[in-house]
Amino acid sequence: PIQKVVVLGASSAGLLAALAFKRYFPNLEVELLYTKKQPPIGVGESTTAWVPQFLHDHLKISRNEFYKAVWPVWKLGIRFEWGNPNISHFNYTFDRQFAYDSSELTHSPSTYCMHDMQNASRFSILMNRKHAPFWTNADGTISIVSEGFGYHLGIRELQNFLSAILSKLNVNIRELEVLGADRDRDGNITQLLCENDIRVPADLFVDCSGFSSKLLKGVMQEEFVPYGDRLFCDAAIVGHWERESPIFPYTTVTTMNSGWRWRIDLRDRVSFGYVYSSQFCDEEKAAQELRDRTPGLHPDLRHIQFVSGRYRRFWVNNVIAIGNASGFVEPLESTGQHMIAETIWRVMLALTDSQLQPSPKLVETTNHYVGSLWDEICDFLALHFKFNHFSSTPFWQHCQTKTDLGMAQKIVDLYSEIGACRAIAHLVPQSSLFEVDGYLTLLCGQQLPVRHLASLPAPEHQEWHRFRQALNDEIQDSFTPNQAFDILERSWGIQTRSPIQSIR
Repeated sequence: PIQKVVVLGASSAGLLAALAFKRYFPNLEVELLYTKKQPPIGVGESTTAWVPQFLHDHLKISRNEFYKAVWPVWKLGIRFEWGNPNISHFNYTFDRQFAYDSSELTHSPSTYCMHDMQNASRFSILMNRKHAPFWTNADGTISIVSEGFGYHLGIRELQNFLSAILSKLNVNIRELEVLGADRDRDGNITQLLCENDIRVPADLFVDCSGFSSKLLKGVMQEEFVPYGDRLFCDAAIVGHWERESPIFPYTTVTTMNSGWRWRIDLRDRVSFGYVYSSQFCDEEKAAQELRDRTPGLHPDLRHIQFVSGRYRRFWVNNVIAIGNASGFVEPLESTGQHMIAETIWRVMLALTDSQLQPSPKLVETTNHYVGSLWDEICDFLALHFKFNHFSSTPFWQHCQTKTDLGMAQKIVDLYSEIGACRAIAHLVPQSSLFEVDGYLTLLCGQQLPVRHLASLPAPEHQEWHRFRQALNDEIQDSFTPNQAFDILERSWGIQTRSPIQSIR
């Protein structure tokens, strides 16, 4: 059985991987190596709703301690300034605005959303208000939605917090540059060759070395599967504001001339990034467009180049790659931290089931599963570019004509014929990250034409209006993120004005 694990890299991927090994296998010896010559990218991170669940339920990180140290901003979804040029935006929410059923509605919400998806769920209403998932009930108690949202995370705060936990768990963290590796006749790494002639042996090596992929690519020579012929963005200009405006509880995605811009709100600052295609725009032109569209941007900008794609296998012999060392797909749907968490969790399940003695067939099956997740992300992102008509620049014209939808084409064909029908569920991958709700949100939000869309009778229009009004009334007394932070601080220190109850 595996007795010692070495993690290479102190990014969020490396720190979370080391923590997971100690949480799931407390008796394992875990060592983490890093070098300051390769610092993490360090932009503001935006997550899916799965990441808080992974942090708190699977890694057993206290929510209170996490909030006190990291102060994540609640992310209710993504505001897309995108799609049809005749609408300002649509909300991609994390509370499944298409998927739930209600006895108060004649049809499923998806039927109504094809005609009008504004304020279709609690999270959508809160996003339009720029409010957090906190509100006062009629009896004076404060309801806090305990799950279903993602996080905006400051990467420095996250790394400091995780490093402190690892120190308490006796994880040996060393600043040491890895130069190479020794392998046995079966291809397994036996030890890492480091600076100053230091050698670090282990049974399992976890490569979290970022885009350099020192072990998976450099030592194991694993094949890379590119997505660049389908996803055309390959660079980003990154900057920030110091906080001078209200906190937005969602990621904002804005159409730009040669790509798109993110806005990720943290408690004390706002991260911006222009993700663009170098085929249509050079670095200087991209930086100028970002400055023009983002007044007050801090003058220090960083340039990042990347290649969208994945390695054919992330687990090869006794090397496991996590994070950018295993794959990277441009960040439009905030899947970077999601795939870190998902990959770590799948590894923990495999090692638990095999009692730290994974068989080749188990490794092969896990590789196939994780690879299928990467491929679905590529298909799903392609939908964003194929049907965004917000701008008609050369880049967007290229996307509309040249984007290959892959397996998502079947979903589009069916939706274009009849709209949000139940049969679409049969075409969505069984292990989908986005589920039926995600696909329908994207297709309806971009107002993809439907050939046989039946009109909605006036009584059902009124029914939909009454239903959304009831949702609005339920959370009428909601709070801004700043007010919600004040509530949490008072509950931890000074006596709270109102008792707090948690709801699902």
